[in-house]
Amino acid sequence: MNAEDKLNREYNNQAIYTSGFYADPEDDLANRKKLFDALKSLTANQTDTSPFSLQIMATNSEINIMPLGLLDLNELKEYERDQRSKHGLNHADDSLPLVVQYAPHTEDGQVEKQLVGTVQELFGNFNQQIELVWQTVHGFLQKNFQTLTAVCADLIADSKDVNRQYQATFGKMAASEWEEQLGFTLDDSELDQFCQYMADMHEVQAIVLSAGAFANHELLGDNSFTEMMSDNVRRSTVFWVLDNTFYEIFYYFLLRYQARHEKLAKYLRHQRQTLIVNMRNDAFQRAQRLTETPQLKVDFNKYLTDIFIPVAEQLTAEINKFKD
Repeated sequence: MNAEDKLNREYNNQAIYTSGFYADPEDDLANRKKLFDALKSLTANQTDTSPFSLQIMATNSEINIMPLGLLDLNELKEYERDQRSKHGLNHADDSLPLVVQYAPHTEDGQVEKQLVGTVQELFGNFNQQIELVWQTVHGFLQKNFQTLTAVCADLIADSKDVNRQYQATFGKMAASEWEEQLGFTLDDSELDQFCQYMADMHEVQAIVLSAGAFANHELLGDNSFTEMMSDNVRRSTVFWVLDNTFYEIFYYFLLRYQARHEKLAKYLRHQRQTLIVNMRNDAFQRAQRLTETPQLKVDFNKYLTDIFIPVAEQLTAEINKFKD
């Protein structure tokens, strides 16, 4: 049976079963449970002849778990040619390989794919196969986290340059000039903290505007906000953008300031869940108001700025007030 016949036998005229979840950058237990639940639901409600794709959205990538050849038949053809070259022309195997695909959302990122047993093994020996799938997914999530920290490192390096520029600009001014330029007075002792705050907000705005540009161009386009949110795929992507933006901002502050105190990183991680829940609630309420006024022209730059500047200010406040 060739690759095309195999896929036709399995998937002819069947809808693809899809599910997905957002992976927390540092919560392996939660991520493993989400993966377990998603694949357990698949095996409980479908058969090994059902086409499926499980999508895991991470901060800078997506991971897909699916039968090889589901999206590109040539991949399965190439796999079968390789099997025949290894085992002989009479090699017969009707099982479908299971592939875990890692697609980084970076300019020079390369898609990686790893075969993890077969679809039939996942359905027939779930407890064994789920561990193999998790090990592969976990490895890709670690790569994703390395990308996230590298992005934050670039932002931190830029913030130091911006800070120096603010120091050079405001350091030459008299107190009266500060008030004229800023609209409020600033003591000499407050200059360093103010310049650092401005540098941090510069990086936060860069994160927000990048997310806003993506959402405006790729999600909203010429549609109204209501039309966009009525589309399941685009609505889900909006919530991915929100979580992704939150984590980039959160880890920027964590990595930027964790060296201040040995317990600060633990404290910020403890605050993270409250911050992200509050952010999601705020974003949802704002989205509800926007869908109630469909004639209103929506700009994601403003929408995201209104959501995330308060998040950044809250993180700044938590860092500045932190004590043992």
